[in-house]
Amino acid sequence: MKKLILVILALVFLAAPVRVLAEEVEIICPQPYGGGVVCGVHTPVAAGLGDNLAVVGGVLLVSSLMFLVLSKKLNKVSA
Repeated sequence: MKKLILVILALVFLAAPVRVLAEEVEIICPQPYGGGVVCGVHTPVAAGLGDNLAVVGGVLLVSSLMFLVLSKKLNKVSA
């Protein structure tokens, strides 16, 4: 009986999804030092590592190749 009730409740939740509403646009009004209040819509700026993944990957690739070359040279010198 418990399993039947659980299955019926699960089917009800799957069959009747709730409508999802989008977030409202947030208006930010910063007040710079010595200036007036500036009101406008916030626009994100590409400034993180996630925005420059190709550059990060290239730097890691070049540095790993440099370490490989250096380790081979040092291995030849010590052997």
